[in-house]
Amino acid sequence: MTESQPKPPQSSAFRPLIVIFLLFAGVAGVTAFSRWHVAPELVDWSDSFSVARERARTEHKPILLYFTASWCGPCQEMRRSVWTDQRIADALSAYVTVRIDIDKQGDLARQYHTESIPQFFLMDEDGNIQRSETGAMDADQFLAWLAKATASSPPLHSEIELARSAATGSST
Repeated sequence: MTESQPKPPQSSAFRPLIVIFLLFAGVAGVTAFSRWHVAPELVDWSDSFSVARERARTEHKPILLYFTASWCGPCQEMRRSVWTDQRIADALSAYVTVRIDIDKQGDLARQYHTESIPQFFLMDEDGNIQRSETGAMDADQFLAWLAKATASSPPLHSEIELARSAATGSST
């Protein structure tokens, strides 16, 4: 080659690796953002059961008691997809909603024999259990459960009430 002719560009052996790394980093970034970015919750949660009971008595509203934990995968999925749904917020506006972290309020969780989470209790304004459910639900399932629970009459006995009556030999 003569000095007046331009040199052909040299190809780097690392170029394909750099492209693959950048693609991988981009996909990982989008995945992380979508997984950890959570829309704001629309449900107005209390974290004090005693405050919620007092508010329920004052406002003559039933209570939704929800047991959860920060490490509970299904609970976190409900946090991202159910509690951010406007239909859920609208339906729960008729309730005093209280969310209890079982790791922070273990005594209350034990009082309600919470062994699996998420666990839900619908209570009257005096705190008497009307319905209960254990397990994660999507927004449509939760709305259906809430509608069924509020439409049923007389109240269904919860598993806890049935267990208590079996232990004491009484019927509810």
